[in-house]
Amino acid sequence: MPTSKINFVPNDDFKSTTEMDFEAIDIELYAAEDRPLPRDPKLAAESFLCAVEQSRLLTFEGEQFLFKRLNFLRFRASALQSTLKNRRNTKKTDVEIDRLLKEANDTREQIAHANLRLVTSISQKHALSRDEFEEFLADSNAILLNAIDKFDYARGYRFSTYATHAIQRNLFRLIEKRNKRRKLESSEETAIQTAASPIADPDSPTDQEVQTAFEAIMSRMGEALDDREQFIVRERFGLDQLGKGKSLREIGDELGISKERTRQLYQRSIEKLAEVAKPFEALFASA
Repeated sequence: MPTSKINFVPNDDFKSTTEMDFEAIDIELYAAEDRPLPRDPKLAAESFLCAVEQSRLLTFEGEQFLFKRLNFLRFRASALQSTLKNRRNTKKTDVEIDRLLKEANDTREQIAHANLRLVTSISQKHALSRDEFEEFLADSNAILLNAIDKFDYARGYRFSTYATHAIQRNLFRLIEKRNKRRKLESSEETAIQTAASPIADPDSPTDQEVQTAFEAIMSRMGEALDDREQFIVRERFGLDQLGKGKSLREIGDELGISKERTRQLYQRSIEKLAEVAKPFEALFASA
């Protein structure tokens, strides 16, 4: 039995509602759609996209019914939880609370499944690559569940409107954060490449001075970075391959880790090298 507070969206009707009210319903939960089902139901469970194809859209009445049921079950569980501290024998109440929360979670999953197409559509709209799509999809699914928990069905509008705004707001923040990160990485890469490729200029340091500074930084790489971080930096800038660098995905494949994890390690490595390069900032600034 959970000890944390059980959250729900309150409604005045809950005090006069019983679980029996949800047993006999005379509404269509799902909208009628002329869509073919996947050929092999067994394969559908193995693929998210197949699950999207199988998802069915809720009617407005069906949506209202499920959200009312979800929050009523949580309301009942919360009410029982508040009585536990005044009882000696709580085992029976614990079992009842667990049952209510399980049924509430099943209802929540039913709502989420009905909105898989919405989440997928929004993620595809904003993603520029498959990697971005997968990242946006995972993030949007989490936002969807949070939106389900906070949606007040009694206001009378469709959940899809509420969920779309919540998911898009989150993706816009994610995209903005990613753009800032890419800009920072680009500037840091430019600084490293400038050190590796001196520019001839009468007023700039000589090639030998820049090369000596670069070699000094590289010689301390082993002190600043671990073996994996050194490998990522060398492969990224092609330090061992005549300047032919590799993509983060290629490096990740060689290390057996994801592209995102490779990016995180690469970013951390660049920040460490920036500290090592501080004594040479004036030299590179005039190069």
